[in-house]
Amino acid sequence: MDQLKKICNVKIWLIILAVIHTVVGVFAQLDPDVDAQLEISGVFLVISAYILYAAFATSGQEQARWATVLCGPIWVWFIVCGALELEGIGNNSWSLSTELIPPLVVWGMTALSGILHWNMDEAAPAAEA
Repeated sequence: MDQLKKICNVKIWLIILAVIHTVVGVFAQLDPDVDAQLEISGVFLVISAYILYAAFATSGQEQARWATVLCGPIWVWFIVCGALELEGIGNNSWSLSTELIPPLVVWGMTALSGILHWNMDEAAPAAEA
C-alpha cells in the first residue's frame, strides 16, 4: 500500500493532468473561427485553472479531497459518455474504445491519488459525540 501511495502523489498527478488537459483539451482543439469550439476550449481552460489551484494553492488532506471531487466525477462522465456512445461537437464521438484509455488513466489516477490520501492529515479518529 505504501508503494501505491508513493506512485499516487496527488500534486504530481494534478500537475500532469493540468498540463495534458491544457495542451490536448484546449490548445490542440482550439479553432477560434468556430464559436462552439471556442466556448468549449474556454470551459476546458477554466477546468485547468481549477486543477492548477488544487495543485499549487492547497496541500495535504485538502489537496487530496480537491483531486477526488474534481477528477472522480469527470472519470465517471467519461465512462457514461463512452457507454452511451454520445456524439460530440465536430469530429468528436464517444465510445468505449482504446481512444478513451489515456483520459481514463490520467483522470482516474488523479482521482485515485486523492482517494488514497483523503484522510492523510487525520492523526486520530474523530471523537464520538
